[in-house]
Amino acid sequence: MYIIKMKGHFVCLSLCFLLSCATMNSTNKSPEEKIRFSFPENVNQWKLEKTLPDRYDAETLYDYIDGNAEVYRSLGVKEVYAYRWLNPQQVEIFMDIFDMGNSASAYGAYHHDIRDQKDIGLGVESEGMNNSLAFWKDRYFISIVGMGDSPELNQTVIELGKIIDRQIPNKGKPPEMVRLLPEKGQVKSHVHYFNDYDLLKVHFFITDENILQLNKDTEGILIRYFLPKQDEQFQIILIRYKDKKKALLVNQNFKNLIDKSAKEMNDEERRKKFGFHSILIHSHEKYLILIIDWKKKETADWYIKEIVQRIKR
Repeated sequence: MYIIKMKGHFVCLSLCFLLSCATMNSTNKSPEEKIRFSFPENVNQWKLEKTLPDRYDAETLYDYIDGNAEVYRSLGVKEVYAYRWLNPQQVEIFMDIFDMGNSASAYGAYHHDIRDQKDIGLGVESEGMNNSLAFWKDRYFISIVGMGDSPELNQTVIELGKIIDRQIPNKGKPPEMVRLLPEKGQVKSHVHYFNDYDLLKVHFFITDENILQLNKDTEGILIRYFLPKQDEQFQIILIRYKDKKKALLVNQNFKNLIDKSAKEMNDEERRKKFGFHSILIHSHEKYLILIIDWKKKETADWYIKEIVQRIKR
């Protein structure tokens, strides 16, 4: 177990994302290739613009999503089906179905954003906000956005979500790592799944270099905790490596970097280098556990102990 306390802190907040709905170049797949989703020609007053959607893969997704394609590429997106609906008043609804390849990545795509809106009851998890809807189920992440605000539009967005939900028979499961983290104090809207360091940095900045050695063989989860009675707010990062040896190596390298900075840098330089003011580092089996920005060490110790016990089960 390793502990560091620093003066001051810097937190890189998660960036909210907005899907760009500008349709440009799509993947070269032929229309004849099977698409598992089908829709009626009309839903309420909205008409489906094209029966066959525009299709994008990991390479062409940049042409469709302005600025956030890398998030889905990082999570292993396989294909995106983009549909457009239009009513007589020219009010548009954009519907994007992301095939993420597996349910863990679909979970990650859904939780990339902060999720603190109303649960609509679709898929495994869902969120509705006025004219928009997002949910994940099996290996799919679905985003539906209406370009306006009216009861009819909002009702149609929900109805379209139900049509998709009925066509996905399997629910899928969250990543196995989720069960290893204590529920006590979890802020459910701040849960982020990642595979590489660039995606982790979108939600929390550790340091510039990839000291955690995240790559295609790793997976991790970041969760915010809030304990109002103890006046505690902190983050937990749990990472699973390929084996125990790798977890131990990263653990030691991180400790060495912190020790070196303590000897060679002043407080101001360390505040710029690291995105936290306190951290507790512990590895167990092939897992690395980071408790970040805790105030009371006994609290951090309890969470380390609890996570280790869950890993052992």
